[in-house]
Amino acid sequence: MTDPASGANSFDEWTRLSQVIVGRAEYYTAHDLDTSWRLFFFDNVAPTLGNEGGADPLLAIPEQLVDELNEDIAGLVDALTGCGVSVLRPATPGKNVDICSPLWNARATPPLNVRDQTIVLGNTIVETAPHVRSRIFENDLLKPLFYSYFEGGSNWLSMPRPALGRDSLDDAYFRRLGIDVSRATEGETALGIDGLGLELVFDGAQCMRLGRDVLVNVANRNHELALRWLTVNFPHMRFHRLDGIADNHIDSVVVPLRPGLMLLRSPKYLAFLPKEMQAWDVIYPPETDESTFPKYDDFGFVIPIASRYIDINVLSIDEETVVVNSHYPELISVLEGRGFTVVPVRHRHRRLFGGGFHCFTLDTVRAGGCEDYLG
Repeated sequence: MTDPASGANSFDEWTRLSQVIVGRAEYYTAHDLDTSWRLFFFDNVAPTLGNEGGADPLLAIPEQLVDELNEDIAGLVDALTGCGVSVLRPATPGKNVDICSPLWNARATPPLNVRDQTIVLGNTIVETAPHVRSRIFENDLLKPLFYSYFEGGSNWLSMPRPALGRDSLDDAYFRRLGIDVSRATEGETALGIDGLGLELVFDGAQCMRLGRDVLVNVANRNHELALRWLTVNFPHMRFHRLDGIADNHIDSVVVPLRPGLMLLRSPKYLAFLPKEMQAWDVIYPPETDESTFPKYDDFGFVIPIASRYIDINVLSIDEETVVVNSHYPELISVLEGRGFTVVPVRHRHRRLFGGGFHCFTLDTVRAGGCEDYLG
């Protein structure tokens, strides 16, 4: 592992990438199907809720699929290294870990989707406030790296840690759409804290960085509190509220590829974006269907927790070079037709583990600065 030589510097999603953290999947042997997990992934898992069987909250992930995921992550590391990017890795969990708070119990998730729990804003590392109980201690395995960046001159902040007890999470996004989420919330076993109510809960993948400007998806009261926290702590930056463009993450919805050009899931999302971005050139990705993804019938009951749009979740090396799943040749062709150099990397089980290449990575050093791309 290469040590961080200096502090972090990452303002955007497209300038030359020189250092990145790539997540780990060792011991990702189960999904913990507690209420926080069910509500977070509700859009994708709703058809299966109540069918997973048994009282055990742990849904096992077959060892073969974990091994194949680790093979694909190794391929991502090799590809990034081959592009001249310094790759850092979190510490290895070492074993399955059961965690608990005074309010709940959970099986810890390893640090695979490292984009979710952190956002780098310039030279500041911000640890965010997890939605899912099983992920509450996940960033501990990134702390050796964060301390190295801190010693190299970076700032390091953390949002208030949520208790994630009963009634901490807001289902307002679904209620506005007339969606009943009782299948996710029934059977809640966590205790609550009298008088606490809805907490600040937020993931880094709810943001897209454009120099001085940051897009922030706000779908409920949990996220509103986080936007307020960001605004207070980063007064020199401009945060653009996107009103419920999704229930949480947006990096499979809108992906800026360089100033003036973005990858956007469909035209209906344009209206959510700042007026200046609505004038950008747009690449709409080719449609996919269920036949594009692996079938898990031979492995028993397996839940695909990510949507079929997960392969939009690409990672830019620079303004002309993009890492794309080799299992999405249609997008590769479109990007190459627009003059991009595409680095194809295999990623088979992206829906099962809930992340693409943007999710698996935290770009800590890029060449860009606090530029005004929307002024």
